[in-house]
Amino acid sequence: MSELRDDLEAAIDKAINEAVGTHERGFVTKWVALIETVDPEGERGLWTFTSEDVKAWDTVGLLQHGLHIQHGQTLMPYLGEADD
Repeated sequence: MSELRDDLEAAIDKAINEAVGTHERGFVTKWVALIETVDPEGERGLWTFTSEDVKAWDTVGLLQHGLHIQHGQTLMPYLGEADD
């Protein structure tokens, strides 16, 4: 891993742990971040980061679960309330 990537991952880990700790939600066991960037020339990039020692199946499971949540939240306005 490059030094920049190591520094970014450490900063992200610190920020996530501090944010969760601030809101008294317990402690972070693992996390996954998918980050899109745009540089000054307009070039887009995609970064993937995980907490230390996360296994591939944990990453896939976290991302899949997040995708299911996003699908549900996207569909909810279209479903409305059921008629009585």
